Formats: sequence, C-alpha cells, structure tokens
Amino acid sequence: MYQDLITFTKSKSFQGILIGIVISIVALGIFQTGVMVGEHKARFSHHFGDNFERNFIDANRPGAMPFAEEMGDMRLPVGHGSAGEVVSVTLPTFVVAGPDNVEKTIRVSDETLFREFREELSSEDIVIGSFVVVLGSPNEGGEIEATLVRFLPPPPDFISNDRSE
Repeated sequence: MYQDLITFTKSKSFQGILIGIVISIVALGIFQTGVMVGEHKARFSHHFGDNFERNFIDANRPGAMPFAEEMGDMRLPVGHGSAGEVVSVTLPTFVVAGPDNVEKTIRVSDETLFREFREELSSEDIVIGSFVVVLGSPNEGGEIEATLVRFLPPPPDFISNDRSE
C-alpha cells in the first residue's frame, strides 16, 4: 500500500494535477489582490465625492474655494499623498495646495512622522505658508491620513499666492 502511494506520487499524472492546483491557487491569489486594490480605490473615489463639498468648497474654512464654478480645469487628486504649500491648519487636519492649486485635506495622528532634512519635528511645526510633501493613505472621509510629513524649503521660483481673500 505504501509502495503504491509512492509510485502514484511519482507519476506524471499526479505531478501534472499538483502543478495545475498550484497554478490555480496562484492565479486566484493574484485575482483576489486585484479585487482588493480595486475596491480600495473605488471606496476612496466614492467617498471623495461624498465629501467633496466639505473638503473643497467649505466657505467657512480659510483658503477654501467658495464656488465650484471657479474651479476651472480641476483634476481629481490621487489619494496617496500631496506636495505643496500649507494653506490652512486646524489640527489634526491641515490643507495643502499643490502646484495645480488642487487642495487636499491631510489628517495627522500620533503615529505620523514629521521631518525636515534629518531633524524630527512635530505637528505643532505646521504653519500656513510651509512647503511639505505628504505620504499617506486615503480614508473614507476623502482625506489623506499622513504617515510622513516632510518639510521643504520654498521652491526657488515660488511667488506667494495671497489666499486670504
């Protein structure tokens, strides 16, 4: 009986079946990963639309755009980061206007790292007019949950935009 089992496991048909099962499992794993990534992106896009007015058109927030008609050729932002000038600070959130003037709301937490060159900073160092690069993940509120905020010097060709109007 044991010898028959060894002979069967060495047969080409058993090895073919085993390879087929492994390939099927790998293919299903790749498919499931794609589904999970797609669902995450779709959830962010869906909730971004739900929170669009609160994030971008809230007239009570300093630096916010008051009317959707004034937004012109707006491109929807990607959810995994931002770079630009800080235009509003209300911790634990702040708003960054990128080079295309699309504003993104950033949420910081106790786990967020703050750096300027090699120096460690804190959320208290975020001020209007700072230039930052933010890495993070989108949340269901249409904000970016920051894991790293890196402070940068102003770009050499920077001309300050007065956003207080």
